[in-house]
Amino acid sequence: MSEVALWVAIASQRKRLGLAARKMLSQGGQLALRGVPDLSLDLMMRLAHGAMVARGAESWLSSLAGHRVHRYAFSGSGKGPPVLLLHGLGGSASSIAPLVPALTPLSPRVVLLELPDHGLSPRPVGGPLSAREYGAVVIACAEEMARDHGGKIAIAGNSLGGALALYTAHERPDLCAAVAGLNPAGAELSDEAVNNLPRSFPDANAGAAHMAGLLFHKTPWLFWLIARDFARHWGTPTVQRILDDARSGSDRSLGLDVLTDIHVPVLIVWGAEDRLLPLRSVQDFARIEGARVELIQGCGHIPQLEKPALTRRLVADFLRGISG
Repeated sequence: MSEVALWVAIASQRKRLGLAARKMLSQGGQLALRGVPDLSLDLMMRLAHGAMVARGAESWLSSLAGHRVHRYAFSGSGKGPPVLLLHGLGGSASSIAPLVPALTPLSPRVVLLELPDHGLSPRPVGGPLSAREYGAVVIACAEEMARDHGGKIAIAGNSLGGALALYTAHERPDLCAAVAGLNPAGAELSDEAVNNLPRSFPDANAGAAHMAGLLFHKTPWLFWLIARDFARHWGTPTVQRILDDARSGSDRSLGLDVLTDIHVPVLIVWGAEDRLLPLRSVQDFARIEGARVELIQGCGHIPQLEKPALTRRLVADFLRGISG
C-alpha cells in the first residue's frame, strides 16, 4: 500500500468510525476493534517518515557506538541548548515527535534518535541490545551534538527513552544542560509489577486491547490502527531483551541508584493512570536532587501522545527556565 493510499484509508476509517465506536475504542473496547483495519507498524512508520520530511526534517543513517542508527533533525530558531528526543521501547521517532513544535522556538536544533532495531534503524548484527548498550548509543549521539554545538544539550525521553536520558546525565553530566523524563522506566518494580510486564500475545486482538490498557488511560483512536501489529512486535527479541533485563533487577538494568544520582536540572512528567509502570515510581524519581515533578491526571504511560498540549507546555516551560 502506498503512502497516499494509506492516508486515504486512515481518513476513510476516521469518517466511518462513529463517535460511539471511537469512545468504545478509547476505553479499550475489543468489540469495536473488529471494525478497525489491521495496519502494519512498517506502513505507519513510512507514513510518519514522509510527514516529518515534508515538515522540513533532515533524515540520515550513520554509525554511533558501533551501530547504524537513523536520526531526524529539525532546525529551530531558539537560543537554548540543542535538544535530543528519545522514544520508548518498541517505539520510533514518531512517538516522541509531538514535542517538536514546542521545542523549535527554544532551540537551534532538535534531534530525534531511533534506537537500534527501532524505527528506521537497522537491527544490530550481534543481536538485541541491553539497556546499557542503548545507553552507549545515546551518549555517543549526545557527544556528537555537544561537539557540533560547542556546548551542552538537553535530553527528553519517554519510558525507556526517559531512563536513557537520565542514564546519560549520570554518566556524562558534562554533556547535559537538563533532562526531562516522561514516565521514565528504571524505578524499582515489585514482584507484582514485574509479573505484569507482558511477554507475548498468541491472539493479536487480545494483545492489542491489553497493550492499549497498559499504555493509555483513554487510547488515541489512531493507535488502534497499528495496535495488533504493536502487540505482535512486543514479543520480538529486541523488546523482550529489555524486559528480561528489567525482570533481572539492577545487575542487568540501568539501576535506580544510577538513574537518581543526577546533578543537572531534571523534570519528571508522570501520567498518573500509567498501568505499565506503578505510580510509586514517581517517589523513586522524586529522590533526584532538585527534580521538578509534574503529575498529569487522566493520562497513561505516553503523555506526549495522550496529553500532547499539556506535555509540550510542561517540557517547554522547563527548558525555557533552564535557558533563562
